[in-house]
Amino acid sequence: MSKYKTFRGGYRFKNFQGQPDDVLENVPIPLQVKIPLWQGFGAEVDCLVKAGDKVSAGQIIGRSEQNVSSPVHATINGTVRNIIRSNYLDQSCLIVSIDGDGSSEYQKIPDASSNWRQLSTDQIEDILYTSGVSALGYEGIPTRFNSSIIQPGDVENVIVQMIGSEPYNLSPRILLQDKKILVEGLQILHKVMPGANFHLALDNNHKRILQEVSEEFIKYEQNLKPKFPQNHKAILVKTVLGKRFPYGYSAANIGVVILDLQSVLQVYEAVVEGKPLIERTIALCGTALKKPLHIKARIGTILNDLIGSRMKDDIPARFVLNSLLSGMALDDLLLPIDRTYSQIMAIHENRDREFLAFIRPGSRRDSYSHTFMSSFLPEVQRTCDTNRHGEERPCISCNYCEEVCPVNIIPHILSKYVQRSIIDETLANLHIFDCIQCGLCSYVCPSKIPLAQHIKEGTEMLSEQGCTRDQCILHYFDNIKGETRL
Repeated sequence: MSKYKTFRGGYRFKNFQGQPDDVLENVPIPLQVKIPLWQGFGAEVDCLVKAGDKVSAGQIIGRSEQNVSSPVHATINGTVRNIIRSNYLDQSCLIVSIDGDGSSEYQKIPDASSNWRQLSTDQIEDILYTSGVSALGYEGIPTRFNSSIIQPGDVENVIVQMIGSEPYNLSPRILLQDKKILVEGLQILHKVMPGANFHLALDNNHKRILQEVSEEFIKYEQNLKPKFPQNHKAILVKTVLGKRFPYGYSAANIGVVILDLQSVLQVYEAVVEGKPLIERTIALCGTALKKPLHIKARIGTILNDLIGSRMKDDIPARFVLNSLLSGMALDDLLLPIDRTYSQIMAIHENRDREFLAFIRPGSRRDSYSHTFMSSFLPEVQRTCDTNRHGEERPCISCNYCEEVCPVNIIPHILSKYVQRSIIDETLANLHIFDCIQCGLCSYVCPSKIPLAQHIKEGTEMLSEQGCTRDQCILHYFDNIKGETRL
């Protein structure tokens, strides 16, 4: 095990109410799914079916070899009801609706075999691409097809992260029922990317899970502190590899592929079992749920069908995808899940005004400043709702936002510029484009100032004036000639 590593700033979330139990429930096969033709890494694919067509689970219904993308599959057996262009997660794309017959069978991927070591590299790449698994990860899994912006031979490092740095996390114990599956998944990826070093980025809570990982990979284990946002690609690369590259840029451009644990397991399922990417394991978390737990559901299942009956009665909730601080709000529960889902959080929507909230004891309230009683009661669960618990007040220059910022910018200074409409090159010189929108600055601010929102507005206004992140990146690479490879 390598020496303990961490990064500047960040924040460790502990003991929040609504953590998912280590229980996995298989959701029944839905009678209707909606399959977006834009999912995961890559562009929207071309539709290969039409209304009235009979389809089978595992059948490719969308594919495009002109754009960076991976095939999209039908996830149930049935008939195509319609194909409609609609807004999905703030992006317009075609959505294929399928009425199912309730059967659970699916088409297997050709050439998949438990004797995968006898397969050629080309055959394994075919399976990864055909199964749709190549769409997983931050920027796709490289194959000789157009599944990523990097080719397998150009990959220098692969980082597999198992870091519970979010307030709510998918449990590795649920995923790793058989640790040998992880080992074989890593070995399969190593065959596709033979020139890469593999790094297992673990937090100190999960390192015991991997006692059976082969010696081939143990030497690349990294024991990391589970501070948020350690799971962000820019922070991972910097912490694990010690490499610098501009925030907001692509890790693939410096030869790095980043995957999570579920992606590696689904690589195994595709290559060894011939299973196409038709379902996901998802953690249902949060205080508005009757029983937070893990589910395995077919991709395309409607959100309301998954969580509608699991909600507490008469409690309004806000739904958030994948990250409580930086994830996307799920405002429409008639939308489907896709292959990027790993967590759905249902948080109590609390808009009640709390007068002088900052002078209350706060025995169940999380606090960065250690001014609440909860700082002295580590075993007591913290509450989690959407209330700011206090009104916005003037900045007191406490520098908490600067202390937690993982990218070394000064959020309260940037916020003041934006609030005063001073939108010029000064913001770029203060590295406003380095912001990764983790949201920590707003979270720890005792004055309840929406710092992250102000910074986002500043970057948008700069872009409207013609000063873009790409220009700052080019300037960055001009200044570090030879230090980082494009």
